[in-house]
Amino acid sequence: HLKGKEEALGLRLIIGAQTIMVPNVYDPSELRSDVNGKVVRYLHEEGTEIAKGDTFVELEAMKMIMSLKSPEAGKVSHALSAGSIVSAGELLAKLELKDPSKVKKISPFEGVFSLGEDLEAVAAEPLQEVLSLLDGFCIEAKGPEVVQKMFEGFANHQA
Repeated sequence: HLKGKEEALGLRLIIGAQTIMVPNVYDPSELRSDVNGKVVRYLHEEGTEIAKGDTFVELEAMKMIMSLKSPEAGKVSHALSAGSIVSAGELLAKLELKDPSKVKKISPFEGVFSLGEDLEAVAAEPLQEVLSLLDGFCIEAKGPEVVQKMFEGFANHQA
């Protein structure tokens, strides 16, 4: 059983009873909302040094106050003001990180995608369909069905 759902913060994959969130971008210097709501208040003044795990803002969502925590330490810079309406994924604040090495830059993959010779034969047809979908072509099967076929090929493969 495989399902996928595109969300503001990334791709949510549900594989059987497991849920995996594949984020679009992870940058600890960007403090983003994970819900739709309203900024109630920032808990630190502009330019204040905050620690990893400190609550930095309170959001109101569905009549509840939610506190969001900083993933890293640094100086906080507000992106919005109290009372602002926000969507999931919207930038709330920036952090000037204490340790800038925490930001991992994402670079596009420029190599050749290969599953290995033995798996290439098992997944050849579904792989071609996935590549066609990614290139923007319309194929008979729907995207999730193609991915399901490819995963079934992997699962049934004898190493």
